[in-house]
Amino acid sequence: MQQPAGPVSPRRGEVWLIVTNPITPGDPHLPRPVVIVSSNARNRTWDSVIVVPLSTGLELPNQAFHKPIPAGQGGLDRDTHARCDLVSNLEKNCLDQSRGPLGTEISDKFMWDIVRGIRTSIGDPP
Repeated sequence: MQQPAGPVSPRRGEVWLIVTNPITPGDPHLPRPVVIVSSNARNRTWDSVIVVPLSTGLELPNQAFHKPIPAGQGGLDRDTHARCDLVSNLEKNCLDQSRGPLGTEISDKFMWDIVRGIRTSIGDPP
């Protein structure tokens, strides 16, 4: 059964740093920025969030799955790609709660691009 969430309630479209990764212990890419894609209602009541990792190191991004997010969006300081093929569920305690979100939410335009990338990666083209 799902436990009630703590005081942290990330918002859809916010960019957070993950500081621990239970999926890949010892992950050398930490801290890593992720964008919250789960709904605000879910984020308020669950102890986990659904995220898409962000990457600046893609040499040949796949346009269907790797959606560009320009510097300035969500508090990002450089251009990045949302890795829509790596959508994950993470416990909120994996987020850097001492820092909070990097900035304001990513704009609706880029969030819709991310949603389309997720849908394409699971075989449900929009």
